[in-house]
Amino acid sequence: MRKILNKIALSLLVALFTLTLLAQNPDSLTFVTANAASTVEKDGIVFNNYLFEGNLFESNQCISVLEIPSGFNFDVVTAPDGTLVWTSLLSIGANAVAALNGSFFNMRPPYGGVTYTRVDGTIVAENNKDVPTSFWSRSIRQNGAVAILDGELYVVKADELRNWEKYIFSEDVLTSGPILLVNGVKEPQAPDKFNTTRHPRTAVGKRSNGTVVFVVVDGRLSEAAGVSTTELSLIMSWLGCRDALNLDGGGSSTMVFDGNIVNHPSDNKKFDHQGERVVANAIVVRSQ
Repeated sequence: MRKILNKIALSLLVALFTLTLLAQNPDSLTFVTANAASTVEKDGIVFNNYLFEGNLFESNQCISVLEIPSGFNFDVVTAPDGTLVWTSLLSIGANAVAALNGSFFNMRPPYGGVTYTRVDGTIVAENNKDVPTSFWSRSIRQNGAVAILDGELYVVKADELRNWEKYIFSEDVLTSGPILLVNGVKEPQAPDKFNTTRHPRTAVGKRSNGTVVFVVVDGRLSEAAGVSTTELSLIMSWLGCRDALNLDGGGSSTMVFDGNIVNHPSDNKKFDHQGERVVANAIVVRSQ
């Protein structure tokens, strides 16, 4: 009996050590290391919330993940010209089953997007943030895009063309960045303060099987530290994404599912669902 108990104790010790190792080794981390997790499924879309108490990047983290299988339709939607609107309200207006805040925008007049945005074939915003006036240089906020063709979402990386976005063959295009993953390979992240400082982050990715993955990492809260873009690229890789793109983060980071805000937007500085910020655009998901 003592030998059996010793074997059980040893097995538990090995299991505990393995989970601890996984939490400390980013290359082998899986979401089984979460201290708490919850799952909701509706019409084939799966929502998971993962809570890490000090054991992810040596910090508290709260990560919301939506897995959307092929068969759903995606769209870029924008706030009415000259205004900003909550992601949740844009979701309601689009009769969407899910929504994610989109790309960067002016928080003061003139309101509106500051990265190239095309909706139903019409350009509604141009790139005008962090681009030098003396020569062309692709901003880290503009080195990738979401492209939507016939309702299907793609994540694409900028090429060398100056007006690269305008040649994408899609009804909807939303430029953002930095790009996180391309063909399963993590993109190097520039040592820019925007990238290296931990913030709430929003990302969209796509797996090889066509599943689209929405992710929001909460931040600026004692319960959730936020992540750098390098850490975000690791998360997207662990979630099985082949391609992934960073979207607008900070107080804008908002995920909506089945009519509810499911992450913890930070603008009210509380770990609840009430701190949503108005935004210029969003990515929405509709049933066929």
